[in-house]
Amino acid sequence: MKKIIISLFAAILAISLTACGTANKNTEEKKLKKVDFVLDWAINTNHTGLFVAKEKGYLAEEGIDLDIKPAPEDSTSDLIINNKAPFGIYYQDSMANKLSKGAGITAVAAIIEHNTSGIISLKKNNIKEPKDLIGKKYGTWNDPVELAMVKSLITKQGGDAGKLNLAPNTDTNSITPLENGLFDAAWIYYAWDGKLAESMNLDINYFYLKDFNKDLDYYSPVIIANNDYLKENPEEAKKILRAIKKGYQYAMEHPEEAAEILIKYAPELENKKAMIIESQKYLATQYASDKDKWGYIDPARWNAFYNWLNEKGLTKNPIPENTGFSNDYLE
Repeated sequence: MKKIIISLFAAILAISLTACGTANKNTEEKKLKKVDFVLDWAINTNHTGLFVAKEKGYLAEEGIDLDIKPAPEDSTSDLIINNKAPFGIYYQDSMANKLSKGAGITAVAAIIEHNTSGIISLKKNNIKEPKDLIGKKYGTWNDPVELAMVKSLITKQGGDAGKLNLAPNTDTNSITPLENGLFDAAWIYYAWDGKLAESMNLDINYFYLKDFNKDLDYYSPVIIANNDYLKENPEEAKKILRAIKKGYQYAMEHPEEAAEILIKYAPELENKKAMIIESQKYLATQYASDKDKWGYIDPARWNAFYNWLNEKGLTKNPIPENTGFSNDYLE
């Protein structure tokens, strides 16, 4: 009888402890503050650190439930500007005209330390530097800033930018139309379209914009936040960025595992797994040269790009120095 009573007591205790544990877990989950975070594009390796921070519990440790939302049909920045979401991902070049009109957004962290965008082409087209684009078909998004940058690089090398032949680039990636000969070269980000081209075993040439004009070493992508939100919730913003920073640091140190985590949250990428891993390995070397300084925005480089835009008259109004960014929320 004593054995039966002891067994019953043990069973009741176990059930009580389980229920207590579940209750505590539910209580902890209820304490998490839900904060919206809007992506800029389809989920890709630029975003990995966000999902690592969620998966590894770094955000939960800060009391945050980050609701990572897919890219909207409208501009991500417009949602942030209109205070429909506190955080999102955007780009310094695209922020320019919005900031020149007084938009209430601030870049609070650089996801990638340097500008990894550049011009890709098939080797058979013999395009190794900007001046080689003369007389070739360039696949353009027809964005004034984009075209000004490309043409300025050609002019800087003494070429006639007027001889650049423009072809519309409307595909979801630039590699398929490049392979099909719709154009000879296109502006891409190497971590994605560059690695896609490699995965297709294409023989390519590639050069970075920043290698031919240091003023074009701008920040892309960046995490932006609504100014009113930052003013009212500075400590919360710091907590969120602290967790996200840990996520990107982990991705730098464990790129293959980080790639697996990304695919877990975006299973549509499973069929590109080999490419995702290679992209993640590349970005592990690009997020930051010093992992402790991930996210830091160099004021000199930020200002240099906007000064360049001002000189070219590419914004509605000139952008004053030190506009649109802050390192105050990074720790």
